[in-house]
Amino acid sequence: MIVQEPIQVIVWDCLNNYEFDNAIFLAERLHAEVASEETAFLLGTCYYRARRLNEAHYLLQNIPLTLPQARFLLAKCCVDLKLYKDAEIALGTNLDIVASEFGEQAPYALQLLAKIFNTTERRTKAADASRKALALNPFMWKSFLQLCNMGEKVEPHQVFQINNAEFTFGVSTLVNLVSNSENISFVNSNIPNNANMNANVTPNNVSNRTPMTMSTSITPETQAPVKRMHSVFSGMAPIPFSPSFGMLPMEESPILYTPTLTDSNEQKAIPKIVNSLRAHVGQLKDAVFSPSPRCTLGPAPRRSSRLFSNNNSSYSVKENNKSPSRKFVAPKSPRKNKQRTAKNIKSNSDTNERTKNIETLTPTITPKNTNGVALLNLLKELGEAYKSLTLLDCKNAIKLFQEIPPKQLASPWVQTMIARAHYELAQYDAAAKIFAEIRKQHPNRTEGMDIYSTCLWHLQREAQLSALAQELVELDKNNSISWLAAGNCFSLHKERETALKFFKRAVQIDPEAAYAHALLGHEYAVAEETDKALTSFRTAVSIDPRNYVAWFGIATVYARQERWKASEVHIRRALAVHPHSGVLRCQLGLAQAALGKMDRALATLERAVALDTENPLCRFHRASVLLRAGRPQDALSDLHHLKDIAPRESLVYYLLGKVHNKLGNSHLALMHFSWATDLDPKGTGGHIKEGFDPSKQEDPPERTS
Repeated sequence: MIVQEPIQVIVWDCLNNYEFDNAIFLAERLHAEVASEETAFLLGTCYYRARRLNEAHYLLQNIPLTLPQARFLLAKCCVDLKLYKDAEIALGTNLDIVASEFGEQAPYALQLLAKIFNTTERRTKAADASRKALALNPFMWKSFLQLCNMGEKVEPHQVFQINNAEFTFGVSTLVNLVSNSENISFVNSNIPNNANMNANVTPNNVSNRTPMTMSTSITPETQAPVKRMHSVFSGMAPIPFSPSFGMLPMEESPILYTPTLTDSNEQKAIPKIVNSLRAHVGQLKDAVFSPSPRCTLGPAPRRSSRLFSNNNSSYSVKENNKSPSRKFVAPKSPRKNKQRTAKNIKSNSDTNERTKNIETLTPTITPKNTNGVALLNLLKELGEAYKSLTLLDCKNAIKLFQEIPPKQLASPWVQTMIARAHYELAQYDAAAKIFAEIRKQHPNRTEGMDIYSTCLWHLQREAQLSALAQELVELDKNNSISWLAAGNCFSLHKERETALKFFKRAVQIDPEAAYAHALLGHEYAVAEETDKALTSFRTAVSIDPRNYVAWFGIATVYARQERWKASEVHIRRALAVHPHSGVLRCQLGLAQAALGKMDRALATLERAVALDTENPLCRFHRASVLLRAGRPQDALSDLHHLKDIAPRESLVYYLLGKVHNKLGNSHLALMHFSWATDLDPKGTGGHIKEGFDPSKQEDPPERTS
C-alpha cells in the first residue's frame, strides 16, 4: 500500500525542480492507488505544468470538484483551450462569491475571470473583475495593465497601496503553518536516529531512505494531516501544497534556531524551534506590510486569522497587545510534563538569549529594503508612466519613464515602453535606436520586436529589417512576432503575396493579436482586396476596440471607395483613441474636404500640422486642400518647405507646377512639371491622381503614422 503523504511531498519536489515526467509518473501511481479529488488535483497540476492541457482538462472535468484550487486549475485549462464557457462555470460569475470562496487565490481567479469577460466582449464586467483583483492584492500588475489597455480610468496612487487590513496574501499561510506546531517536525541529519521510530515511510524518516542534503526542513506529520490542511486552507478539505510555498529561507540566519547535537532527540527541540519561528514570523509579517520596522496591527483579529483558524482555539493566532511586536502562544506538548533538568534550564536560557538578539536585530532592518512599500512606490511610478502611454500622451510617458530609478530604467521592459512611445510619436529613428540597443543587450527577447520591424519599415532600412526578420524566425518559429517581422520585410520589398502569407501565419499562431490582424488588413488594402481588408480590420477592433490603427485602416478603405461619410465616421473613432496624432487629423481633413466642408477641412489640417510639424504628409495635404479651396498663394509656403526636406519627391514638384499655373506663372509651372517628369517619368500620370486623391496611393498613409 502506498503511503499518500510522502508521495505528495516527492511529487511537489519534482515539480519544483522542473522534473515534470517524473512528477507525472509518481502522481499517476498515487492517483491509481487513491482516486480522490486531492490526488486528481496533484496529477492535474503535473499535467498542466508539462503543458499537457487536454489531459489535465479531461481529468478534472470528469470528477465533481469542491476544492477551489482544483476549480481554478480546471478554469486555467479551459481558458488555454479556449473553452471560455466551461471556465466561467468553473469559477462562477459573482465576484463577491469568487473572492470569498477562493481565499488567497481570489485575486488570480478574478484576474482569470476578467480575461474571460474581455475575450467574450463583456468589458464592463472585465473591468470590475480587474478592479476587484487589485483591491484584494495591489501587486496584481497584470490586472492594472488590462485596465489601462481597456481605457479605464485608474489611478496608480490609489491602487498601489496597502490600505486594506484584509490583505495578507502569502504571509498568512506561513503564520498558520508555524502556529500548528503539533504537525511540524524538524529533520536533522546530525541527530542520531531513534530506535523506536516507526518503520513505515513517513516524512520524519524519509531522510534515512533518500539523500537529503538540507540540515533542517519543515515536513508535514502524517499523524494529523487533516488538522494541518485545515489550518492552511481555511476549513476546506485536505489538499497538498507545494513545499516551496511560504517557506522560510534555509540559509543560516541568527534569527532561526538550529538544532544541535546537544539535543537528546528531535522532539525536545520542537518547542524551542517553534517559539523562535513564531517570533520570527511575527516580525516578518510586520516588516513586510508596514511602513516601519516595528508596529502593532491593532487588537482586532485580521481576516486571514479568522479564515485560517478553522474555529479551533488550539491552532489560532493570538496577539499580545502589551508588546509592540506580534507574539505567538506555543501549544502545550502532547507529552506529560516532566521535571526539568539542569540541561533543559540551560537550553531555555540559550533560547532567551537568541530572542534578545532578535529584538536587537529587528529595528536595524530598514523598511525601504525589507517591506513591500518600496515595491509599491515603484509600481506607482511605472503605473503613472504606463497609464500615460496607453492614453497616448507619449511625451509625458517618456518623461515619467526616464524619472524612475536607474536600475529599473535600464531594464528591457522600460526601454521597450520608451521606444514604443517614440514610435507612437512617429519618431521612428529614435525608437529604432532604442530597439537596436535592446537587441544588443537581450538578443533572445522578442517583446516589442513587431514595433521595431514597423519602425524599420517606415525608415526603409531593408538590410536591417531583413536581418531582424531572419534572426527572429530562427529564434522562435512559433512566435507570431517573428512572422510579423518577416511580413513587414517582404512588404517593404513589395512582395505582396509572400507578405500576406507571413501575416496570415502570425494570425494563425496568435488569433488574439490585434496588431497582427491590423497589419494583415493593411496588406490586403494595398493589394486592393478590400473585402478581406475590412474583415481583418474588423477582427482587430473586436479584439481591441482601442486599436486606432485598425479604425484608421477601415477609414482608408472607405476613402478608396469614395465613401467619404463612412470614412469620416471611422476616422473619428480612431481620433477618440489617439487625439494627438497629426496623421489621423490629416486623414479627417481629407474626408471633410471631399465632402465639401472646406473650412472645417482647413482647420483640421492646421491642427494636424501643429501636432506634427515634422511630418511632410500633413503639409502636403494642407497645400493640396488650399489649392482646391482657391488659395494657391497660401499653398506655396508649405510646398517650398516640402521641396527643401524632400528634394526628390516628384509629387511636390507637380503640385508646385499646378500652383504656379493658377498664379499665372507659366514658365515656373512648366519648369516644375519638367522636374517632376525627370524625377519619375513613368509614374507622373499616377502622381497626378494621387495629388488630389491621396487615398489612391499605393501604400496607405497610415503606415507612416
